[in-house]
Amino acid sequence: MNLLTLIRSFISTVEEGSFTGASKQLGVSKSLVSRNIRDLENHLGTRLMNRSTKTLSLTDAGKHYYLESNILVTKLDTLNDSVRHNSDAMSGTLNVLAPNGLTEIMLMPFICEFCARYPEVQVSLQLDDGVNDISSQGYDVAIRSGNLIRQDLDLIATKLTENQCIVCASPEYLQNHEPLLHPIDLLSHRVVEDPNLKNYSLWRFRKGIEEYDIEVSPSISVNSVQAIKAALLNHFGVAMLPRELAREEISDGKLIEVLSHYQLQKRAVFALYRERVNTPRKVKTFIEELRAFLML
Repeated sequence: MNLLTLIRSFISTVEEGSFTGASKQLGVSKSLVSRNIRDLENHLGTRLMNRSTKTLSLTDAGKHYYLESNILVTKLDTLNDSVRHNSDAMSGTLNVLAPNGLTEIMLMPFICEFCARYPEVQVSLQLDDGVNDISSQGYDVAIRSGNLIRQDLDLIATKLTENQCIVCASPEYLQNHEPLLHPIDLLSHRVVEDPNLKNYSLWRFRKGIEEYDIEVSPSISVNSVQAIKAALLNHFGVAMLPRELAREEISDGKLIEVLSHYQLQKRAVFALYRERVNTPRKVKTFIEELRAFLML
């Protein structure tokens, strides 16, 4: 019995939420994952998971074992990485947490390039617009867009880039509605808002030293930048979009930037990771190359 293999099966099942997900991540059969966890429970003499036909849930012992074993396995992976001298020899799973919108706009091309460059590294990418504690949930790297929060202060934060949002709409929409010359004019327009920007319906503009806070009443609120862009292209209303996401449509004349004389606050993008004596090479390489990619 390889105890480490059993533990890895258990950790993967917890993080993936199912035997099926764990089997895909580990590259083994679903039945083997299930048997490994059963063997681990027999070895420990306690149940770690409650199983039903549709769901898995951790027992109290399982929760404790997951947190502690994940730390130990991470330390072991760190040790293994620290003694590898050739960066091409990087291997293992790299667990990355990232926001949906940012991944849709700019991260996926980099992820694909990174995986092609280092085929022995398997990137497990989890998209979540919430703010999770990466230390307790087993992620190696978390990408944050916007201001850092209190629970991030115990982590190492590397600034990757800054994103600039703009306000835009389709030519057809603008032709059939009142002109947008000043931020206050937004109050007479249909607004589409992305709650992931955490504006809380308060859009802040700056022109020189003057600031203008406009409390909008969204007609649609949707947590997907692609869905918001689709609404604009269907001539529904006005919205904030990251400049990079709207660049092509603006160039083609499908969208028009409005209120261009007023600036919205830039949003910094950070990579967060746990402080360790020997940070795994795959973590450092991922962050360094992502920063270079975003700075191009």
